[in-house]
Amino acid sequence: MNRLPRNNELPPQETSREISQWARVYGQNRSLGVVVFMIVALMLSAAIGVQSYLAGVAYRAGHMTLFWASIAVVVSAVGATIFLSVPRWGGRLQERVVNRLYAGEGNVALSTPARSQRHWGIVLAACFGSCVTASIALGFVYDIPSKYMQPISALYVVPFLVGLWFLMRPMAGCVALLWPALYGFHAILILAGAPIAFTGRWEALNVLIPIAGYGMLAGLLGHLYSRVALGRLRRLTQADPTSADRSGRLNES
Repeated sequence: MNRLPRNNELPPQETSREISQWARVYGQNRSLGVVVFMIVALMLSAAIGVQSYLAGVAYRAGHMTLFWASIAVVVSAVGATIFLSVPRWGGRLQERVVNRLYAGEGNVALSTPARSQRHWGIVLAACFGSCVTASIALGFVYDIPSKYMQPISALYVVPFLVGLWFLMRPMAGCVALLWPALYGFHAILILAGAPIAFTGRWEALNVLIPIAGYGMLAGLLGHLYSRVALGRLRRLTQADPTSADRSGRLNES
C-alpha cells in the first residue's frame, strides 16, 4: 500500500490550497461570539416570553396599565432581536465581539455578504418579527396548550435561522445549521408525545430553553471545530512558513 505524502512533501500549490481551506473553516467557526449573543438572546427571549404571558394575563383580568407596560417591553425586545438579526447591524457587532474574543489567535478575513443579501436580511428580520407578533396575538385569541408553543414557533424560527445562515455565507459555516435542525427535531419530538415539555409555572421555558440551549450548543461545537482547524493550520504553516505573513496572521478572502 502506498503511504500518504507528508505535509512537507506536498506540492506548494496543494499545501497553499489546504491552508486556505482550513483557514476558511477556522474563520467560519470562531463561534464564541454566538455563545455571547445567545446569552443576550436568552435575556431578550425571556423578556418576550414572560412579558407576553403577563400581557395575556393582564388583558384577561382587565389590568390595562400592566398590559400596555408588558406590550412595551415585548416591542422593545423584538426590536432588539431584529437589530441583532440583521447582518448589516448585528453582524458587525458580532464581528467586533469575535475579534476581541480571538484577538490572541490572529485574524482571518472572510468575504462579507453582498449588499443585496443585506437587504434580504432586513426583509427576513421583519418577517420574523411579524411572526413573533402573530404568535402572541394567537395566544390571546385562542387557548393554545403551552406545550405546543415550541412546535408553533418552529414554523418560523427554523426558516429564519436557515435563511440567516444562507445570508451570512461565507462567514457562517455548516455547523451553524445544527441550531435550526435541533430546534426542528425538538418540535417533532413534542408533537410525537415525548415528555420533554415543561408544565405549570415553568411552561414559559418551552421555547426559551430550546432556542437558547441549541444555539449555545451549536456555538460551542463550532468553537471546538475551530480548535481542530487551528491545530491543522499551525501544522501546515510550520511545514510551509511562506504561507503566513510576517505578523503571523492568516488571511482568507
